[in-house]
Amino acid sequence: MEKKVRIFFTVIIIIGIVAPAFGRTNEDMDRIIIGFEPAGSKQNILDVIKKYNGEVLEEIPAINAIVVNVPSKLRIALNSDMTLNKYARYIEDDAIISIPPDEITMAPVNSIQLTPDDPLYANLWGIRMIQANYTWNVTTGNKNTIVAVIDTGADYNHEDLSAVNASLGWDFVNNDADPMDDNGHGTHVAGTVAATINNGKGVVGVAPGITIMPLKVLDSNGSGRISDIANAITYAADHGARILSMSFGSWFPSKAMEDATKYAVYTKGTLAFAAAGNDGLQLNTYPAAYNWILAVAAVGYDGNRAAYSNHGAFVDIAAPGGSNDGNQRHDILSTWPGSTYAYAAGTSMATPHASGVAALYWSYNPSLTNAQIGNALIKNADDKGAVGWDKYYGYGIIDAWPANG
Repeated sequence: MEKKVRIFFTVIIIIGIVAPAFGRTNEDMDRIIIGFEPAGSKQNILDVIKKYNGEVLEEIPAINAIVVNVPSKLRIALNSDMTLNKYARYIEDDAIISIPPDEITMAPVNSIQLTPDDPLYANLWGIRMIQANYTWNVTTGNKNTIVAVIDTGADYNHEDLSAVNASLGWDFVNNDADPMDDNGHGTHVAGTVAATINNGKGVVGVAPGITIMPLKVLDSNGSGRISDIANAITYAADHGARILSMSFGSWFPSKAMEDATKYAVYTKGTLAFAAAGNDGLQLNTYPAAYNWILAVAAVGYDGNRAAYSNHGAFVDIAAPGGSNDGNQRHDILSTWPGSTYAYAAGTSMATPHASGVAALYWSYNPSLTNAQIGNALIKNADDKGAVGWDKYYGYGIIDAWPANG
């Protein structure tokens, strides 16, 4: 039985939909991930898989894991196999992530001209709340600072997304080099991070001068697997990403995702952000709840905690995510496929605000480590709620220009 997991797209409660198992058509199959120790274990595990009429679908080399299909009727026997338990570090379902039906509304046409000259800049209250517009006097970001947006891909042809470098990306859903977004969520996240500044079009992102690596792990229906996410995380770390922006999560911890994020953070030195979740509950969400990930909660237009935002001991920081109060101007406006623009609310929208601020910090001083950047973000956050850390805002609302605070 596959676990149900969710992505934080809007502020409604999102329940995953279990898709049919892949593999052989003449019997029910279970898709699982098996982690193993690097020395001498893999072949023993492969022998066991063959014994139970299983098939290897793919590998995740960076974390010593394989993805396999096994007949459902043999799953219990497989889990109990003494040889497998001797050599496997873990066995877990390759769970599915799903996005519910689109609840984003399209932005109205707006011809207001401000500085910057992006015509919808007046609608970007989140940018001003975190004072990114002050930081732009010093830096708008460095092209060498790469943010991996691990999501539904990104519309790299969008008029306002010159920061998206499709050649750096990959589509893990279809296993090809075309990370085009056929859902919308990833394009919205990408625009919040780095929509183009002063091009006379649309919006502007928090760090418009950086580079976005678009990694597609969810399909047009918003569904994808843990194995694809783990592969994308290690791919990003191995291909130069300094920051991971992950606007998805699950109630259930995954050993594969844990290993992949540890690899990215501790072995490759990336800084990883993940959404706290939209249940409005004191509820751990993964990967945000892992200690090495910066978990991002959401605040609304008034600067107070958004009612939908999850809270708890795992929350590190807060950022603008939208109010979801029925007034779309109180939500987050960003890019949408087809060179259009849309409003959305959720911790999905808060996460790229935080990722963008980290990109500005790192662009200003590329010599810093991931730990130093993370500590700077926490130290410079604008305290909110109880003095110091609290379970609703973490260390406070992220601040791109602490010198002005």
